[in-house]
Amino acid sequence: MVPALRPIVEAFLPATCRLCLRALPASGTRAGVCSSCWRSLVYHEGPLCPRCGTPEISEPETCLDCRTKPPPWRGAVSVGPYQGGLRDLVLLLKNHACDELAVPLGELLAAALQRLGGPAPSLVTPVPTPWLRRLRRGYNQAELLSRVVARQLGRPHGALLVRRRGGTQRGLTRAARLALPSAVFVPHGRTAGTVLLVDDVVTTGATLEACTRVLLRAGADDVVVATLARAARPGASS
Repeated sequence: MVPALRPIVEAFLPATCRLCLRALPASGTRAGVCSSCWRSLVYHEGPLCPRCGTPEISEPETCLDCRTKPPPWRGAVSVGPYQGGLRDLVLLLKNHACDELAVPLGELLAAALQRLGGPAPSLVTPVPTPWLRRLRRGYNQAELLSRVVARQLGRPHGALLVRRRGGTQRGLTRAARLALPSAVFVPHGRTAGTVLLVDDVVTTGATLEACTRVLLRAGADDVVVATLARAARPGASS
């Protein structure tokens, strides 16, 4: 944009950042979020458990939980903790029809996966959402994110799982979430290779575990899970 025109555009086309609610400049923003808010996001830094991706460790080695009861997937990664600006962006994408956020957030998730390293997945797939929620929302946010991740990684994308009715976790206690059966999810058919399973947030991990077990039974060699944000475990220090 011509510099002399920027004040005029900003005056006659007012807009505010979705996070800080300050006036947006006419350039340098993404999906209605100012560059300052994007820069303020908190990412996972320091040692991470290579199996579950938790940052709640002091050394880059497998955490105690994974040594005693490892999850069914081979590796996991998240962009950052489910708090602050990242939490707000996830909720905007998930509950406020801000589907344009899927592109910049999916790019952040792809970058986190590239830092994780390891072999490229054979296919990228989303965690399915309950059909009624998808109907109300108009999309599955995990699917939008997984498509961006697949494009960034140059890997194929496909929907490998279907979610049965009654498989929602909303309003459930932690114990009820952990009891979520694999029968909630059904495979489309046989699969193979390494599957990258994408979702927006990991809390108890019950959904990801159920999906992973179904994918492994359907023929996947192994599964890597990737989420935008990771909720802290109960009792963990922040």
